[in-house]
Amino acid sequence: MNARHEWRRGDPDHPIRDAVPLESAHPGAVPDVLFGAGRRPDAFAAPRVAIVGSRSATPMGLADARELGRYCARNGITVVSGLALGIDGAAHEGAIEAGGLTVGVVATGLDVVYPRRHASLFEHVRGAGLIVGEHPDGTQPVAWRFPVRNRIIAALADAVVIVEAARTGGALHTARYAEQYGREVLALPASRRNPVGEGCNRLIADGALMLLDPSDLLVALRRGRAGDAGHLFDDGLGRATHGLELHRLLGIDGDGEDRKSTRLNSSHVALSRMPSSA
Repeated sequence: MNARHEWRRGDPDHPIRDAVPLESAHPGAVPDVLFGAGRRPDAFAAPRVAIVGSRSATPMGLADARELGRYCARNGITVVSGLALGIDGAAHEGAIEAGGLTVGVVATGLDVVYPRRHASLFEHVRGAGLIVGEHPDGTQPVAWRFPVRNRIIAALADAVVIVEAARTGGALHTARYAEQYGREVLALPASRRNPVGEGCNRLIADGALMLLDPSDLLVALRRGRAGDAGHLFDDGLGRATHGLELHRLLGIDGDGEDRKSTRLNSSHVALSRMPSSA
């Protein structure tokens, strides 16, 4: 059964954990009402990573997104994405394949499947997590609603990963929102000959964390809103054992030095320098 859920701005159990201060700092960031449908409302209890990118993804980009989705699932991290063709769909699929939790954020009513070819994926996401959106049933897809929807993806996430993105497009809108909301932004570097990689390279040049290995996600979560390693995996779902893997992946040795975090810190500058045309 796909239970229905509804959260209003100001609810203590709102899925956007910092909804009240976020809305105060960025009016309109938090929808008045967030509707949900699915079997796993506990998807919001875990750390969350948004994985987004181009609809016209390359085979390598799709493989990367699916790998990241699987990695998150295996480490107790909920995958958030937009159920679009390309990178979004691959990220959801990876999480589902690994038995993890995933949340799809739509720009339509929850009863409207768009794109139509993702009808089966919609059902799988409902079963392995939730589909959420701010529009009532029956709301049809309209172009302007999709970039507006991206603010919800960014707000729900603790970190946002851009796998492939052209120079302009929705993925870069999501990155912009994430930076404004204080979320960590990561991007996969791409060949300069890859037209759907230019956006990622621009993000990195403007200060996004360069994701060279899936384990960099754990570093980003540790740096961001998730806090320290103990809090990251203290989600009440029996995943505390991942703390040992976290320490290994972070390169934390006996004297407490964090080599990988130091590498990422050295490359992190304000994303606000990114040109507004992005």
